[in-house]
Amino acid sequence: MSVLRKCLLTSVKTGREIFLVDNKEIVIGRGPLTEITDSKVSKCQVSLVADTKACNISVRCIGGNSSGINNKKLKKNETHILQHGDQLELLLGKYIYKVGFVPPPESGNRPVASTKTKYLTVSSNHKNNDEKSFDKSDIPLKRPKISDSEGNTEMLTSKSMWEDFDGGKLLIYTKEGTQSSSHKIAGYDLDGTLILTKSGKVFPQHRDDWNIANSNVKPVLSKFFENGYKVIVFTNQAGISRGKTSVVDFKYKTEKIVEALGIPIQVFVATADDIYRKPAPGMWDFLIKKKNSGLAVDLNESFFVGDAAGREQNWMPKKKKDFSSADRLFALNIGLKFHTPEAHFLNQPEGKYKLPEFIPSSLDHNLPISDSNLISDTKEVVVMVGSPGSGKSFFVKTYMVPAGYVHVNRDTLGSWQRCISDMEHALSSGKSVVIDNTNPDKMSRKRYLDIAMNKKIPCRCFVLNTTIQHAMHNNKFRRLTHEDHVPVNDIIINSYKKKFESPTKDEGFSEIVKVNFCPKFSDPEKESLYKMFIV
Repeated sequence: MSVLRKCLLTSVKTGREIFLVDNKEIVIGRGPLTEITDSKVSKCQVSLVADTKACNISVRCIGGNSSGINNKKLKKNETHILQHGDQLELLLGKYIYKVGFVPPPESGNRPVASTKTKYLTVSSNHKNNDEKSFDKSDIPLKRPKISDSEGNTEMLTSKSMWEDFDGGKLLIYTKEGTQSSSHKIAGYDLDGTLILTKSGKVFPQHRDDWNIANSNVKPVLSKFFENGYKVIVFTNQAGISRGKTSVVDFKYKTEKIVEALGIPIQVFVATADDIYRKPAPGMWDFLIKKKNSGLAVDLNESFFVGDAAGREQNWMPKKKKDFSSADRLFALNIGLKFHTPEAHFLNQPEGKYKLPEFIPSSLDHNLPISDSNLISDTKEVVVMVGSPGSGKSFFVKTYMVPAGYVHVNRDTLGSWQRCISDMEHALSSGKSVVIDNTNPDKMSRKRYLDIAMNKKIPCRCFVLNTTIQHAMHNNKFRRLTHEDHVPVNDIIINSYKKKFESPTKDEGFSEIVKVNFCPKFSDPEKESLYKMFIV
């Protein structure tokens, strides 16, 4: 039976991978594929043709400066044959890529430190071919060590590797033999999907507290791998950033799990509550931009499997509701087909599920801001009412401040007493004032109403028509996009809901104005993110 092989070049320095299609020429050099900006490297530096049956690559230097193979100079228009384990230098001694075939050839697979390498030299006129060999000095294998919490030491293989990105917020483990790219992705969650705890508890008690979830997991993963899928795990592990999970222990555990699954797998690990954490699309975006060799993914052929599916109580007899819907929402954000582990591995029903109340993509961005006039021709006080994240400050800065209203905000001033002082000063100066605080109950609003009444100045109440779920979405969005704001815990948003008393004209307001939150975007990427599930 013929073996379906993949051919790839892996950067020795960065780990970046370039996928070579069988018997098709690819020209590489300076540019986005390699991320090389050195002007000494031509945009068309080398021509490569892979032969996955023979397990070799024909390489020809076509750039102005010499390339190299295995520390030997490759002049312009010279063609050589590279085999599994050889090294290609886009510039002699620089920008080194290692040749790999997956699976590796069963015979003739020389170790990295072999002393003889054969290559074929083709003259520039392509007439005289002769086979030569040269001595190659041993290349020491780098075997980094990690120590677990008990002081034991595990040796990482020289070809598998861990990478840290964005200050450790994203970890990526790539097992030896993982193909660099594919247009088909088989994506999986980890806990509750590929593995379960041995102890039967929800959370693992130690690094060895795991088992493969069921006997079908390995054969199903192997089937997709053999059919050309790149198998990837996307897992949330915020316990790492919170100090509840040891990075060393988790890396050890991950390597053991991948080893037990028996196929090359790439593992993406989100260690914090940020853009990489599902359901936010950060891990997927990083895969597409940095870890799939520039190859577009066919979403119709790809899929994602996870247990955080938003299933309701008794989705199967005596089954508890899912703790989250993050996995299903992650797939929805990307446009992937989604399956539960029970359906994917055991052919059981998917189960009834429920999506969040607030669906960002369904938000009507064409709603009018309000049915009432926002700006008064005479001096007035406007008291805003809305939860943290409801869009009050955005509304005030976008519509009220440009119209000349003095912006009074407790987050800036520090206390309601300071707000009162600034309010009185502005009114004495003949200016209108907008009070940009949450003001959930009658008591908090009365402070400002009393002053307005004493000065015989009309006071309107502007109520943000934003649900609590929408406010949580806004709060998370601001945090993910690094906008200048004070982070708000969801507990604070929920506490607002408990305190809330719907404002009425009986309190002394001249008008109650309903305000719709309608975000505006100048950045298409931010707008796209806003329309996704991120909470």
